[in-house]
Amino acid sequence: MKKLLFTLLSVTFLFGCTPEPEQIVVLHEGSFSFCGASGAVPTGKKITVQGTEFDEGCAICPVMNGLSISNLAMEGESGTWGEFNVKENVQTPDGTENTVWSFFWFFDSTDVVPQFNPETKEWEMMHPKNRKFKIDFSADSTSMSNMFAMPGVIFDTTETGIVLAKCYGPLNEAAVPLPTSP
Repeated sequence: MKKLLFTLLSVTFLFGCTPEPEQIVVLHEGSFSFCGASGAVPTGKKITVQGTEFDEGCAICPVMNGLSISNLAMEGESGTWGEFNVKENVQTPDGTENTVWSFFWFFDSTDVVPQFNPETKEWEMMHPKNRKFKIDFSADSTSMSNMFAMPGVIFDTTETGIVLAKCYGPLNEAAVPLPTSP
């Protein structure tokens, strides 16, 4: 996980030190959903991310408040959500408190964060735990999803106060989308 954070920060500095004035990966402060280990189910619809079409998935992710990493180059059109563009709506996908972007942040083993506990089948505040996932690309329901910088709709708050969002993103798409050419 530390290597991933180092890589993301290196990319931020790389884009920040080029002659191009535009930064792509930036820090975001505020509410965001964290889909780092959330599974996704196919919606049966398509999603276009930076001009490439994928099958769309929906992940249930906890909503958090604080620092996160954003990707200003992310844009597309979801069969469920509609058009989205992080750069045009930096705080939330539609500018309201009813939606969130799914961004990324680093959590270490001493943090306590909301996550789904597979043993109790409930959302709980827990220390991050590395889990193994089997990815099978032969079917969308067993493949991987990428929810980074994807739109989400807040839909529920658990009895313990954990806020949840439905996030829509591509199945089997690269983890770090690159800026598009002008």
